[in-house]
Amino acid sequence: MSRKKAKAYRIRCLNERATGVLTAWEVQTLRAQVRSNSTIIERLIRAIDLLANRERVPKDATSLIQFRNRLAVAMAENDTFRKVLWRHCEQEAYGIQELARGLDPIAFLVRRIRSRERAMMAQTAMK
Repeated sequence: MSRKKAKAYRIRCLNERATGVLTAWEVQTLRAQVRSNSTIIERLIRAIDLLANRERVPKDATSLIQFRNRLAVAMAENDTFRKVLWRHCEQEAYGIQELARGLDPIAFLVRRIRSRERAMMAQTAMK
C-alpha cells in the first residue's frame, strides 16, 4: 500500500472512530467471532446432550455444570456481538447520526463485558 493510500485509510478510520461507526475490519472481526461462538455453542449443546440424555449423568455432575457455564458465557457473548452488529447496521441503513453519538460500539462492548464480569462475580459469591 502506498503512503498516500495508507494515510487516507488511517484518516478514514479516525473519522469513523470519531462518529462511533465500526470500521470494515471491526465488522468482519465481529462476524467471525459470532460464527466461531456459534460453532462453540453447538459443540457444547452436543456435549451436554450426550452427558445428560444419552449417558444419564446426574444433573449436578461437575463436568455438566462446567459445560453449562461455558454455554451461558458463549451465548451472552454472541448476543452482545449481535447487538453491536445490529446497531451498526441500523446506523448504516438509516444514517442516523444521533444514534452514532450515543452508541459507540467499543464503549458498548466494554460496558457489556464489565456488567457480565460483575454478574459472574456476584454469582460466584452467592455460592
